[in-house]
Amino acid sequence: MKTSLVHLCFVVLATFSNIAMADWFLSSETKSLIAKAEAGDTDAQFRVGVAYDFGKGAPRDGKEAMKWYRMAAENGNAEAQNSFGSGLQAEKRYSEALAWYEKASAQGHAVATNNLAYLYDMGLGVKQDRRKGFELYSQAADLGSAEAMWNMANMHGSGQIGEKDMVAACVWSKRARKYAKPGERQLQSHLNRVIPQLEQMLSAEQLDSCKQQLENWSPVASNSKDAQLGSQQDAPQ
Repeated sequence: MKTSLVHLCFVVLATFSNIAMADWFLSSETKSLIAKAEAGDTDAQFRVGVAYDFGKGAPRDGKEAMKWYRMAAENGNAEAQNSFGSGLQAEKRYSEALAWYEKASAQGHAVATNNLAYLYDMGLGVKQDRRKGFELYSQAADLGSAEAMWNMANMHGSGQIGEKDMVAACVWSKRARKYAKPGERQLQSHLNRVIPQLEQMLSAEQLDSCKQQLENWSPVASNSKDAQLGSQQDAPQ
């Protein structure tokens, strides 16, 4: 009896210690968000997911992040739908990811639309359809996704949707660089290397056409909330 009682006390103390330790690593902001999230606030649910996903205000925990992303996604939060889809895609659960990207894309989410295009472009979780991928990249570009603009440049430059069009590749590459968000440093760095190479392939007349098309276009949703947010996780382009 004494041994069992000691064992029970140890288990209780260990459990309490684990709970206290977990609580210790949560910031006051995250604790406040969790309270709101548990009360049904979908934005708070998404933000708790982000905290665990990136380890900011909470221990980095992918499983916990996915739990909160899913909760917010099921409640209609487009950001969470995209993030949950990205998590599924990272696990190679492409058909499930596609369904969540579709939900977010239907709400005008630029990054999710680009991610959806990528699955069609590569034939992941769905029959490959480069034409549909291109159409979705175009929609995402209009919504302000620089990644989508770069993907369109690639499709034009490689002749995936017809004959190669290096002027169009130049136009979309420069648009991607112009509208890339400050956090998209890797994309910007890549474009800074690629664009001079593209320019060397074009005549003076073609370069002028590229410049004019760049200046005479802007994303339809360039001033929208989603266009300003950009990707909150690395999309697998």
